[in-house]
Amino acid sequence: MKHALKTTAMALMLITLTAQAQHKRPQQQPSEKYATAVTGTNYEGYAFNEEFETDITVENQAGRFTLSTEDIAILEKLLQKKIAKLNHSHNHQASMDCQLIDEHLEKYKRQYIGFINYDGDKVVWVNFVRDSRFDKLLIYEIPNIKGGCSNFFSVKVNMDHRIVYDLEVNDPGDVVYTKPAVKRKYRRVSRPK
Repeated sequence: MKHALKTTAMALMLITLTAQAQHKRPQQQPSEKYATAVTGTNYEGYAFNEEFETDITVENQAGRFTLSTEDIAILEKLLQKKIAKLNHSHNHQASMDCQLIDEHLEKYKRQYIGFINYDGDKVVWVNFVRDSRFDKLLIYEIPNIKGGCSNFFSVKVNMDHRIVYDLEVNDPGDVVYTKPAVKRKYRRVSRPK
């Protein structure tokens, strides 16, 4: 009798827990609201929409735009054609740990942010990361990383004039990741002493 009661109680508890789990709604992650995963021939990454808050800016910035998958496909073709010429100096790419960007472009995860300049041109800032330690983070934020040489770099692409420019490759050295500061919703008010 005790065994039957114990079994019945366990079954009821299991049914209750299962019912509670089914009624819980999954929380929406920030990535689902601000970033979309994109993949194509020899590239994958995340496109952040115009509502994503970032400290990244471009020259003569007038606003933001959300990239379409077609925008990204065009941008990637431009990168394939023009990155070798832009990377002619091979800055911070002289060792085995720091390989040539243009020879290994397909191995980088990307982050895309779209801007509009005062001339109305679409300018896209693209961040490239070749370090699997950051893979899960890339959909949530633009990581601030120092060091790591050519494992981390960024470029800008003017979509209207088909120009790839402003290549910035990280300095050599140990990889140092700085978490972004937590943004406060409300203005901080100082208290009198």
